[in-house]
Amino acid sequence: MTRGRAKAAAGSLHEGAAGPQPIGFRLSRVARTLRLSWAERLAPLEVSPPQAAVLRSLLDHDRTGIRGLARLLATDPMNVKHLADHLEGAGLILSEADPADRRTRSLTLTPQGRERAAEVERLVQEQERWLAARLGEVGIAGLAAALSALEAVLNSTDHGPSAWDERHRQRPFSTDPDPLVLEVASALPTGRALDLGSGAGRNSLGLAELGWRVTAVDFSKVALDQLRSAARERGMEVQVVQADLLQYRPPQEAFQLCLLANIHLPEEELAGVLEVAASSLAHGGHLLVIGHHAEAPGGHGPRHAGLLFTEERISRIVPPELEVMRLERHHRSHGGDRSDTEDLTLLLLARRQ
Repeated sequence: MTRGRAKAAAGSLHEGAAGPQPIGFRLSRVARTLRLSWAERLAPLEVSPPQAAVLRSLLDHDRTGIRGLARLLATDPMNVKHLADHLEGAGLILSEADPADRRTRSLTLTPQGRERAAEVERLVQEQERWLAARLGEVGIAGLAAALSALEAVLNSTDHGPSAWDERHRQRPFSTDPDPLVLEVASALPTGRALDLGSGAGRNSLGLAELGWRVTAVDFSKVALDQLRSAARERGMEVQVVQADLLQYRPPQEAFQLCLLANIHLPEEELAGVLEVAASSLAHGGHLLVIGHHAEAPGGHGPRHAGLLFTEERISRIVPPELEVMRLERHHRSHGGDRSDTEDLTLLLLARRQ
């Protein structure tokens, strides 16, 4: 096929009998073209586009940790960890323990890394000027506004407080506590309990009924308002804290029980939350973690398999100051007689030594 015919065929395929392809297809094609072009520009620097993004971020955010960079780049902390490991092996960054938070690797550019990051920034500016010259000022502003609007829509679809606020408004969650939580908690001496990622507080309310003094933490204001209302109706006192679990720092050694029920996060983020949870426990206090197992039938839990629990994943991120008392599977039914109502739950109970 000649180049002219190939171009004509491509144009015909692009337009199709019913007009242009869907906007999602066109965006995917544009993104792929830009990625390939960007990778070619970066090839002489011997860094990939994701590695270049890390280097460029460290120019403006020196001594940032893995999770901090992940938030800046809107990606999985494990991706950033792998990128940081490679860049450190190449002598472009250094990492060290943060004296204020031993869980965090603080990343900084080496002199060679700073030079490489400056080259990346130069290429970024060249690309921006190239786009501006072809689209014009109005076109660049319009494209930036459209991208901002699209990012806002995508970011609010499944993640963040606003999405969970809407879910709690539209479909109030069950107020019945998890029987496994009650089983474990009822066998322990009551005291102060911390419910991390409480949602509307079904487990917080269940713990309060058992005599625990509960602090419930969640980033959804709507969920916490529902919890306050339910507690008032039952004549209970539950302290609520609106906070992101990745940033929340509870009082140290203040609780006898810390609960994480169905909090499914990327492994490094979950490891950080577990370390925070462990630090909140008094000596002899217990950490209780419950979540959907990767082998759960019927698709229960998050769609991303990497967020589901396995014994191996949980075991390798249990903080060293905790002694594992129980790590076990529980087959559970959610009602009905269909197979997809069957769930498989992993339970971890650990005690701070």
